[in-house]
Amino acid sequence: MPLYHCQTHPASLLPIFLHNPYLVDLMRRPVRMEMISYIAHQVARTIMINEQLHASSALPTLPIKSNFSGEQAVTSLTPVVPKLPTLASFIIRLVDRSNIRVPTLLTTLVYLHRVRLALPAVTKGRPCTRHRIFLATLIVATKYLNDSSLRNKKWAEYAEHFDLPEVNLIEGQLLYILDYNLRFDEREACVHFAPFMA
Repeated sequence: MPLYHCQTHPASLLPIFLHNPYLVDLMRRPVRMEMISYIAHQVARTIMINEQLHASSALPTLPIKSNFSGEQAVTSLTPVVPKLPTLASFIIRLVDRSNIRVPTLLTTLVYLHRVRLALPAVTKGRPCTRHRIFLATLIVATKYLNDSSLRNKKWAEYAEHFDLPEVNLIEGQLLYILDYNLRFDEREACVHFAPFMA
């Protein structure tokens, strides 16, 4: 028996010949721009955006405290309206800052498909909804596939547009939509990763 057939795959601990060779090859590749573009397109297919909702209404109003020469702090409500990047730019920034690899990035496709099936077709979101959905799928994929993963505090820092309570909320919302079922098998992975398995 050739040596290749005796090796075990480090992720599954099964003999490597039991796996789809195109999938094994894909898992070794670096993240490419066409992967990010494809994922951005799949996120966009997940939910429609209600164009009447202005970007500022999609973001919370945060209290801001200021001190005046030792006087009592005054709290004022000022809308925080950071400019939302394009979805592809948002994905690129997250992938770059978090050093995400292909297996984790492409696993978001499995969860995006499940979200699309779970949401009613008429569901509409705000301008930041697609960014939130992608961030949640990336966080969940990272935590599911890796023994050690980033904390949500770091994800909030990398995402820039969502604070820690919101990151925690969107992760919980995604898990609820997915019915806490994050498992998938190689067949399902091959279906969703097929555009890159050549």
